[in-house]
Amino acid sequence: MFAFGSFGCSDDTTERVTEADVVKNYAAMVSANYADSLQGAEALHEAVHELTESPSSKSLEAAKTAWLASRDPYGESEAYRFYQGPIDNDDTSDDIPDGPEGLINSWPLDESYIDYVLDGNGEPLNGGIVNLVDEFPDIDAETIANANTEAGESETSISTGYHAIEFLLWGQDSTPPEDLRPGQRPFSDYVVGEDGTAEHQDRRATYLLTASDLLVDNLSEVNAAWLPGKSNYRADFVAMDPKLALGKILLGMGSLAGGELAHERMQVAYDNRDQEDEHSCFSDNTLADLRNNAASVQNVLLGRYRSVQGASIDDLVDARDPALAKRLRDEIQDALDNIHALEEAGLPLDFVIQQPDEDEGRQHLLAAITALEHFTDTLSEAAKAIDVEVTFDL
Repeated sequence: MFAFGSFGCSDDTTERVTEADVVKNYAAMVSANYADSLQGAEALHEAVHELTESPSSKSLEAAKTAWLASRDPYGESEAYRFYQGPIDNDDTSDDIPDGPEGLINSWPLDESYIDYVLDGNGEPLNGGIVNLVDEFPDIDAETIANANTEAGESETSISTGYHAIEFLLWGQDSTPPEDLRPGQRPFSDYVVGEDGTAEHQDRRATYLLTASDLLVDNLSEVNAAWLPGKSNYRADFVAMDPKLALGKILLGMGSLAGGELAHERMQVAYDNRDQEDEHSCFSDNTLADLRNNAASVQNVLLGRYRSVQGASIDDLVDARDPALAKRLRDEIQDALDNIHALEEAGLPLDFVIQQPDEDEGRQHLLAAITALEHFTDTLSEAAKAIDVEVTFDL
């Protein structure tokens, strides 16, 4: 459960906080967060294994529950991106592999690239990797990883990660938004034999198992990079010039808040009124995604992730300009409050975005977007206040 409330630094700690303190606490937060993300992915893999071994409505629901639970910690980790860290490094040198973020959380996803989709009459149109046996005779980690955003394909040709697994669990969300229901894939899509539905149930099961296993491998890689007491990225990060490390921290916060979250994940869906622009459109989990992403930014600002609490960006800014620090806290809290209001209404985002502009839900969504944009502008001011050079990826 997430608490929504304003936090600030206390006068007796602010003067003792150094830039190095903030960097070390940030590294501890990141490590704890990725450990939770990996644990969630491992639990998801176990649930998927049970589903594919014994398909039933119960095992399908258990796998869905595990997917939803795994999304929360990963969603809170997304402020650790955008600065060429181990999650999304794109260095092509031989000794530094590309980061696995593109294999973990790419979207939006073209369902027909993976499996069957339904036509206008509700009949399955067989296609995708699951059904194209001649083109993809073997479904394994190498096959689906190589197929992910394969050169020459559309950027929506996503074959791995959370959203591929989401689609394989929920299926298309082809129900009208006013029905307030996510995708309705039947468990019988995994039942081999005359009681099964669709075709290639065994290949579908293999795909789902392979995708969940690959997710564990990719998150294991990122988790290892941030483990304490190792010769890894974390060791290099805490040893670098604190100003440089702070620049990376701020870059992750601002690029997520103002670019990825406010624009790509919220403004586009708000403007287009299209459920295909939702981040988790098959499960209708998008509002939780948005909340966790905003919480990720707030966590870094305040220097805390669950049981980890320590020196923060907020402390540094407050020591230079208390009013500026308060604006930062208030603006990210404003975004969270508006997202929380949408969640409390119990309406999925695909329903909210299709309402008239004067609708209360759309007003909350727009208010959250505006708050994130204001926060990003204020964060630029805060960076200057603490003498850190940074330009956000917007």
